[in-house]
Amino acid sequence: MITERNAAYQAHRNHHGGNERPPLLRVMAGFSTGCPVAYEPRRKSDPRPWVEYNGDTGTPRFRYTGRECWTAPVDDHNKIITRQAVSRSVYRRLAAAGIACEGHSDSAGSYAQYTFADNSQVTWSGTDLYGREVLNHHPIGEHGSLSAHWMQEEQPPHTKEAPEFATGDYGTDSADLVAWMIGLADRHGRRHQEHATQEDTDAALAWQQATGGFIATAADCARYRFYPVDGQATPEGNLGENWLAAVELPAHLTQPTLRLSDQQAREAATSVVFHQLTGSTH
Repeated sequence: MITERNAAYQAHRNHHGGNERPPLLRVMAGFSTGCPVAYEPRRKSDPRPWVEYNGDTGTPRFRYTGRECWTAPVDDHNKIITRQAVSRSVYRRLAAAGIACEGHSDSAGSYAQYTFADNSQVTWSGTDLYGREVLNHHPIGEHGSLSAHWMQEEQPPHTKEAPEFATGDYGTDSADLVAWMIGLADRHGRRHQEHATQEDTDAALAWQQATGGFIATAADCARYRFYPVDGQATPEGNLGENWLAAVELPAHLTQPTLRLSDQQAREAATSVVFHQLTGSTH
């Protein structure tokens, strides 16, 4: 099946006009029309190397032998299987942790984006098993890797991180991406995203209500300039994690057309510290 799938991809990629392009093939298993499955053997000669994932949690649901699987042409009916897209469980797990990402598509591909309270920004996306880059809509069964790019442009030294999550095992790669994103949010502050789906926004608000966590609103970001504590002692003697420092801007400096540098904001504003887990302000 793997050989057949790879051959179909090569024929599809090498097609040049004329007759209809040969279809890609997808390995399926399960009931009814089946579900895309990933080839992830746990050891050499694993009798059940094909895995069906839970599209909401990113965890393995069932394992299959090769005899229980089949190949199916990719057509308009199964080209994008929403609940099995590689991005689905990442979105759901992040939203449950108060991080509702925005989905975007452009000429470069499909990717997710999140802007933190301190205005740093992250994008993340995946590649499929064929190595095609910037894709978030291929099924988990064709996962290749996940990658991300975080950048802080507002404050020197304009730092960035660009990790790769590329074991080829979707459960491992997606869990590592989720953990990394939550770590960024704990440090740089959660923020409401204007173009996140209602489903993810509701889940993030449920996290906020259940935990008392702090998610900055657009009004907060106009009124305050946020930045990480950077390991400095906080009012309760704890170190940086789960705290944000901020400066509260005077009303005449909160106009959206004004772009103040951090230094200008701090010179004109009053200092305040937010404890992200309780939502309290000190």
